[in-house]
Amino acid sequence: MLLILVILSTYVLIRIASIFSNYLKAYTRNQHLRFAFGIAAIIVGALHIMYPSFFSHLFSTVFKSTYTATSISGFIQIICGVGLLIRRVYKEAAILLMILLALFIPLSILMMMEYIPGPLGPEYEPVLGYIRILSFPLLIWILFKACDMSPRKGLQTERFNHDI
Repeated sequence: MLLILVILSTYVLIRIASIFSNYLKAYTRNQHLRFAFGIAAIIVGALHIMYPSFFSHLFSTVFKSTYTATSISGFIQIICGVGLLIRRVYKEAAILLMILLALFIPLSILMMMEYIPGPLGPEYEPVLGYIRILSFPLLIWILFKACDMSPRKGLQTERFNHDI
């Protein structure tokens, strides 16, 4: 959920900056969203490393050492965020980040089944758990759309446009 908030705020800032910058005007909205996702992944990955106790409840159902798992996931998010900003490797970084986000779905379900309270307290955890479970597929879909990873995209050329 933190990632969604950071993506939205970063996207708004990029769109505002694109009004005044000729460099950012050359990019499409999907590329702006990809940049926002990359910057947000870097920020949230850095937060995973700097404040591991805030994110450790996600990993406490599976791992004994939550600090190590939180630091590794933060490092992977930082690498993927930087990769999303680079034109040559953004699709590979997006695939790796989608796999990481997909791994958080069963972790969230396990956390709800064992009822491990998050950092906000046990009274907010049922609602936040369901929102967390729904937010990860939404993030995967947003990343899929922002990086133009549709397998049919290559078939939308004039060469294959035949009238039969």
